[in-house]
Amino acid sequence: MTPIVFTASDIQRLLISPGGLTVQPSQGWVLVNIETIVWTEATDQTLSTVVLDTPVDVRVTPVDFTWDFGDGSAPIRTTDPGAPFPDHTVSHAYAKATGGAHVTLSTRWAGEFQVAGSGVWQPVLGLATTTESSTPFEVRTAAVALTHG
Repeated sequence: MTPIVFTASDIQRLLISPGGLTVQPSQGWVLVNIETIVWTEATDQTLSTVVLDTPVDVRVTPVDFTWDFGDGSAPIRTTDPGAPFPDHTVSHAYAKATGGAHVTLSTRWAGEFQVAGSGVWQPVLGLATTTESSTPFEVRTAAVALTHG
């Protein structure tokens, strides 16, 4: 039997589910200088394919997440997928108002594979990457009105 070798480019061709990208608040706009919370539900996955007429199982695990907030600030790389409010762990405060803002998330995945049913898992060479973007949203400034009551 010809030995099977699996690389990151091989798993890149499989349909890894990126896990979704959620932006909070979710009403289509956020406020300047207030935390915009982000998270993903990327989790371990097992995929199946055929290599050289041999069924192969591939397991992928998210390794890290790069969050690009699209406003010129440096992207943030974490090993944390984030979480929704009030337990949020990944956020960003936009410095100025803009329309059409969006967040781009790149997730890197480590993998291992086995000939189906063999129970012998081997590492995949390199890391695969999935990329997804949020729905565009507006970054607004809040108007302050002082009243005398």
